[in-house]
Amino acid sequence: MTRDDAIALVCAEIDRATKTWKGWPSDPVHAAGVVAEEGGELLKAAMDYTYTWGDKDHMLTEAVQTAAMAIRFILAYQAGHYERRRDDLPEVAQ
Repeated sequence: MTRDDAIALVCAEIDRATKTWKGWPSDPVHAAGVVAEEGGELLKAAMDYTYTWGDKDHMLTEAVQTAAMAIRFILAYQAGHYERRRDDLPEVAQ
């Protein structure tokens, strides 16, 4: 697989995911959680492949999904989409 092939897979996943889940979190904590969740699935796929004869292609699927969500995070950042939620924070003792 070439770099262009990998990028094409990620771009196709961005398009698919954007159609399926039109919204994206407006706060960076939840948006990063989406990226982290996909990364966790990639780690599980890698562990399954390494230790329990899991499907090798599942690692690629999860890597593509992780990359796609990371790019969605970046695109939202660049668009100024993220907000701080200061009003929702509890008071912290000094």
